[in-house]
Amino acid sequence: MSGLWHRLRRAARRAAEIRDSRARGGPRCGTCGFVGRPLHRAALWPELIAQWQLDEAWARWMDEREGSRCAWCGSSLRSSGLAGAIVAEVHARHGTRATRLKTLFREPRARRLAIAEINSAGNLHRYLAACPGLRYSEYGSRHPAVPSEDLCALSYADASFDLVVTSDTLEHVPDVDAALREILRVLKPGAAHVFTTPVVWDRPSRQRARLEHGRIVHLLPPSHHGDPHRPSDDFIVFHEFGADFPERCRAAGFELALRRDARNPALVTFVARRPA
Repeated sequence: MSGLWHRLRRAARRAAEIRDSRARGGPRCGTCGFVGRPLHRAALWPELIAQWQLDEAWARWMDEREGSRCAWCGSSLRSSGLAGAIVAEVHARHGTRATRLKTLFREPRARRLAIAEINSAGNLHRYLAACPGLRYSEYGSRHPAVPSEDLCALSYADASFDLVVTSDTLEHVPDVDAALREILRVLKPGAAHVFTTPVVWDRPSRQRARLEHGRIVHLLPPSHHGDPHRPSDDFIVFHEFGADFPERCRAAGFELALRRDARNPALVTFVARRPA
């Protein structure tokens, strides 16, 4: 009985949060379409803020990027922006009518797409998985149903995909330029890599670590994303990107567009298109 009581209390609390969020108003979630004020729970921790040398404003913006979430589906503001960019890109190139990722792959034109999701895009994965042409991979996967793909040496053929999606992945890749060239190679002409990566726009990029003969060499004290109490080399940060990062994308051969949030400079989604 106590278990049922706790479940009912959680359900009532969640319903109240959704009602309050809707009543306060806010942005439309690109993932599910819900309109409401995002819920917030702190996502950054003091050590990470110190490692990245974030000032008070950038710490607040980055924390909002990760910690503010849709009351309905739980998408972070970053994921919601990524979802909205995916929907907009598919609409522009293929004439779909969906306004949110949740319903995009109900449309026949969207279901015909070949999409590479390279490492899980968080809670967007369940919606991307509705596309029959999705190729989903996780670096280092040992699961028989989930192949491992190295962004620096993808196994896919040239011009294979209508869309490549990555979500805060490039900062964990030792050779970013090689990864960008590989993504460009597997895209069809005119197709796009839609992605997020954290960028601090008021300073240049810096490299925290590099890979030498299969061994990680730290140039700065190690910094990890994920659980701060269980750091893992799977989440080690090789690069902290700055204002020069867009030019790096263009140097790889992409035509680049940025979808920026008017209020939070940390909320940027990249649309990097292979020239037609």
